[in-house]
Amino acid sequence: MTLRARLALLTSAAVALAVVAASIAAWLLIRSSLLDEIDQRLLSRVPDLERIAQQASELPEGTQRSGLFLANDPLGVQTITPDGVVEPGLPPGNETTALVLDDEERRLVDGEVDGPLLRDLEIDGADHRVMTAAVSSGDGFNGAVRLVQPLDGVHGTLTRIAWLLAGITGVGVAAAAALGWTTARTGLRPIDRLVDAAEQVATTKDLAHRIDSPGNQRDEVARLAGSVNAMLAALDDARTQQRQLVEDAGHELRTPLTTLRNDLGVLLRSEQHPDRRLAPSDRAGLLRDLEAEAAALSDMVGEIVELARGGAEPEPPLETDLRALVERAVARTRRVNPKVTVTVAGPAFEAVVRPGVLERAVANLVRNAVQVSPPGGAVDVLLDETDAGARIRVLDRGPGIAASDLPRIFDRFYRGQDARERHGSGLGLAIVAQAAELHGGSVAAGRRKGGGAAFTLVLPLRDAEPAILSPLLDRP
Repeated sequence: MTLRARLALLTSAAVALAVVAASIAAWLLIRSSLLDEIDQRLLSRVPDLERIAQQASELPEGTQRSGLFLANDPLGVQTITPDGVVEPGLPPGNETTALVLDDEERRLVDGEVDGPLLRDLEIDGADHRVMTAAVSSGDGFNGAVRLVQPLDGVHGTLTRIAWLLAGITGVGVAAAAALGWTTARTGLRPIDRLVDAAEQVATTKDLAHRIDSPGNQRDEVARLAGSVNAMLAALDDARTQQRQLVEDAGHELRTPLTTLRNDLGVLLRSEQHPDRRLAPSDRAGLLRDLEAEAAALSDMVGEIVELARGGAEPEPPLETDLRALVERAVARTRRVNPKVTVTVAGPAFEAVVRPGVLERAVANLVRNAVQVSPPGGAVDVLLDETDAGARIRVLDRGPGIAASDLPRIFDRFYRGQDARERHGSGLGLAIVAQAAELHGGSVAAGRRKGGGAAFTLVLPLRDAEPAILSPLLDRP
């Protein structure tokens, strides 16, 4: 069943139920009013009961059935003697089953309860309303008089009203169905436009297409259109970044691949032509170059994969000792240049971070600092807490960063003038920036006083996502 059909059905059902409930309530109210009116008419005859009983006894035998009427209905009259005997008077109510004294009437005759009494009585399958009241005459008669009025007129009126209300209900249900369908169709028309626009994007693959927002900004449909537009913008941006990454990666990979191909071609030709054999020293140097280029190519591919993965499936945040994490990251860079000393300073404290991502980012900063440091140089890694959060600073004493390179230092594949002389992909600092963004923090580069570069990574101490405590920290 479509959404439009469900909405139409629900709307129709709600209105139909309201109409049916109103009709039933109206019928019950009318029924109660009619019965109350019958009771009031019967009760109004209480002062005249003695006279009514006298008239009923004086009517000739042949005129008893047309003697007394109440609201155009025949009024039955029976007299109850002080000893509890019901004497037939005027019909209805003269049937054998009706001439029976019930318990309440007996107590009324005995003076145990006050009257009058009202009850329903079924006589020959027809409903009647019976009122019984005690009377006391001047000649010493103490008994009661029973008035019996048929309810055929009331039931006939209620039946006609029921049919009338049923007709009104039927018309109301039909109108509710039409109203529900119209409401669903009108209300879902903006949704249909959204669906058409989404299908157009799916068909044309045009992520630059935007959906017109109907209504004001408070309208739910307008908010949905805005959310779809935001999603399309994010997808378009992601596809653009992906395309740019592929183009930049292809451009960067072309250089080491060309070098490898040329070096391998030289080796192959030297093997195929004995007169062109390389000297042992040249052959050894060429092999070392091949090994270096292959290692650089491997590192570049790994960094491209790491950058392409981004935050697609980030590891869960854990409560982590930042001092221990920084020391592990520094240990990963020892082999880059063992002649450079790396010193870690700062207190040990815990923060909720993604340890794997953050460790790679810190290792990239330290590796970059070690690569630019001269033999015997030193790199300082400082860790502390600030109002902005946890701060990790990496300071080196290398050539520093040119002012023209600072705005683009964290761009993918960007390499400054000095960095182009070394092996590298230009992706290490981009990975650091990506890690900072994933943590909701920031990273900045600057020139260190006295020479060298300074990189500052700031991470908020409180993560917006619920932290997953490390099992090691849960132990007593």
